[in-house]
Amino acid sequence: MTSTIRVLDESLIGKIAAGEVVERPASVVKELVENSIDAGATKIRVEIKAGGKQSIVVTDDGSGMNREDIALCARRHATSKMASVADLFRIQTLGFRGEALASIGAVAHLVIESRAEEDEVGTRLVVEGGMEREMHSMGRARGTTIVVKNLFFNTPARRKFLRSVDAEARHVAQTIIHLAAGYPALGIELEHQDRQVLNYTPASRRERAAELLGMRPPYGGRTAPGVELLDLAHEEEGLKLEGVLASPEHCGRSKSKQYLIVQGRPISSRLMASAVQRCFEGLLPEGHHPIFMLWIDMDPRKIDVNVHPTKREIRLANEGQVVAAIENSVRKSLRLPDTQAFVYAAAPMLRPDSTSRFSESIGTASPAHVGEPIAPALQKLSAPGSTTHDADDQLAMTFVAPATAKIAVTEDAAIWQVHNQFILVEVADGLLFIDQQAAHERINYDRAMAQMDGVAGTSQQLLFPIQLEIGAADFEIFKQIQDDIAKLGFVVRDFGVRTVLVEAVPAELDRFGEGDVFYQLLNDVRDGQHSGRSWREALVLAYARKASIQKGQKLNAEEMAHLTGELLKVDSPHISPTDKPIMARMKLSDMERLLRKL
Repeated sequence: MTSTIRVLDESLIGKIAAGEVVERPASVVKELVENSIDAGATKIRVEIKAGGKQSIVVTDDGSGMNREDIALCARRHATSKMASVADLFRIQTLGFRGEALASIGAVAHLVIESRAEEDEVGTRLVVEGGMEREMHSMGRARGTTIVVKNLFFNTPARRKFLRSVDAEARHVAQTIIHLAAGYPALGIELEHQDRQVLNYTPASRRERAAELLGMRPPYGGRTAPGVELLDLAHEEEGLKLEGVLASPEHCGRSKSKQYLIVQGRPISSRLMASAVQRCFEGLLPEGHHPIFMLWIDMDPRKIDVNVHPTKREIRLANEGQVVAAIENSVRKSLRLPDTQAFVYAAAPMLRPDSTSRFSESIGTASPAHVGEPIAPALQKLSAPGSTTHDADDQLAMTFVAPATAKIAVTEDAAIWQVHNQFILVEVADGLLFIDQQAAHERINYDRAMAQMDGVAGTSQQLLFPIQLEIGAADFEIFKQIQDDIAKLGFVVRDFGVRTVLVEAVPAELDRFGEGDVFYQLLNDVRDGQHSGRSWREALVLAYARKASIQKGQKLNAEEMAHLTGELLKVDSPHISPTDKPIMARMKLSDMERLLRKL
C-alpha cells in the first residue's frame, strides 16, 4: 500500500510558518523594529510605500551583524537570543524564536544590509521567496537596513485579503505607537509615501505617556492646560509597577488610549485592563473608560511569552499578584479608600431532619457575620458521613443540545417571565427555561449576518444628526467596518478629521442616545477582533448585543411568545453567538420525583 503521509518540502514549510508570523505589513514592521531594539538601536527609521504592500524599509544604528551572522540570519530558527532550553524561561528580548526573517523572506523579496562595529565593510544578502540569491560585501555605516518588497508576491490569496493602503498604513502606525510606548528612550520615525507620519524623539516614560495619551502636543511640548496626569508607582519583591493615569474628568468613551507594557513588550490583557476599570467604577459616566499607560517590570522567569505567534499575549506565574498591585496603586493615585472583598455563601439545601446536625457542624445556631470564613463549615458538610441532600432532591435540568433543539411549543402553552431575566415555557414533557437576553442576541446575530450577505437592514432617520469625535484607533476601526455598518442600517458619513456624522440608525436599535451606543460598538468590535474574530463577526456580535433586550427588562406575554417563536426558527437556538447555552429543559418526570410524586 502506498504511503499517504509525506514530508513537506522546505519552501512549503516556510510559507506555512510565514502565515503564523506575517499577517500583514504591520506584522513585518513589528518584527523588524523589535530586532532593531534587541540590537541596541537608539534611532530607528521606518519607510513604507502603499501601506507597506509595495515596500518596507527599516534602518537602525544598532550593533549590526558580521558576514557569518548575515549568512545565517534568514534561516529558520536561527537566532542570537537563545542557546539552550533554559533560555526559554528567562527571555529578556522582544524576539527569540528565530522565525521572523525566514518567514518574511519566504513570502517577499528581502534584502539585508548590515555592518558590525569591528568590521571594515558591510554585507548585503538578497532572499527571494525563501531562496538566497546573492551575498556580497559593501560599504556602509554601522547598523542594519532591511528592505522588504512585494509582500505575499507568491501567495496571491494572502495578498488579496490585505486592506486598503490607508488601512494598512494605520495598522503600521499603531504598531509603531505601541513600540514607542514600550521604549520611550528610543527615537523612532515613520514615513509613508515620503511623508513623515510619526517622529518620536527620546523621552522619559512620563513624557512619552503624555504624548501618546493626547495630554500634550505631538513631538514635544508641555502637558495640555487643565489636564491632570496622575502618577502611580508600586514596588515589592520581584515586581515593579510604574504608570500614568488621566484624571476621571478627562477620560473618554474609547479604550484606544489604554497601554500595558510588560518588560518593554506591549501586550493585551483584559484582566489587567479590567483591574484599572474597577478602580474607576462610580467615577466615570456609563460608557466611559480610563486612560492609562502602565509599565510592569518583573522577573523574566515568571513570564511566558511563548504563547502566541504575535507575542501580544503572555502568561504570568503571579498574575494575581500583578492584578492586586495594579488595583492598589491605581486606588492610591485616585485617593480612593481601601476596599474589603467579602465572600458570600448560599445556604445548602437540607433535608428537614438535618437542621440540627448542620447547626452542630458550624458550632452555634446564630448566623455567621458577613466576611467570616465559611470554608471550614462547607468542608465539614461535604466530608464523608456528613448529612446533605439526596440525589433525588436535586433539581434535574439539562441544557438543550443541538440534536434536541427543535422543540414544539403549542399556541396555548403557558408562558411566564422570572425575575425579568428568564422565560419559562410549557412544553409537552416539562418546562423550557430560556435566557431572554441570550435568545434575542442569537436572533439579532443571525438576522444581521443575513443582512451582510443580502438586503441591507432598514433605517430610522434621526431628527437631528449627531456629530461624534472619535480617537485615532477608533477612527481606524470605523474605516474598516464602514461598509458593513451601512448594511446593518446605519447611515454614517466621514465629517472631517476623526469626526463622523450619524444621520440614521437601524430600526431595531431603540437606545442610541447621544451616540454612546456608537462608541460602545467600536470598543466591542476592537475587543472582539483582539479575541480572534474577524472584523465582520466582531461587528455583528457587538451590534446584536446593543440591539437586544437586556437582563431586567420586563416583557408581556405577547413579547415572550414572539421571542420564543423567533428563537425556535433559527438554525442554532440552543447556543448564543458567544457559545453560551440559551435553553435548559426540566422534564416532568424530574419534577414529579423532586416533589415525591413517583
